[in-house]
Amino acid sequence: MREVAARYPKTYKKVGETLASLGYDVDPDSSCRHTPEQLRCMFLAILSAMPPHVKPYRSMGCNKSWAECDWSYLLSSLTQEAA
Repeated sequence: MREVAARYPKTYKKVGETLASLGYDVDPDSSCRHTPEQLRCMFLAILSAMPPHVKPYRSMGCNKSWAECDWSYLLSSLTQEAA
């Protein structure tokens, strides 16, 4: 998410506010440790809240937008940890 925070600070803030409104602790200074299930749910919330035009890996040479990225591998790994 550092890339998104650097390139899209307003969007990053809005997505963080959305997560906070859903009850997630998103304070960077917090010592809260999220369970694998919470992380999976947070990731789903981020997927839903992020605008489709954001290019999360642009600095790495990937011009795919958020909507074009295949998030299934990451979601799958989070789901496996939750099981």
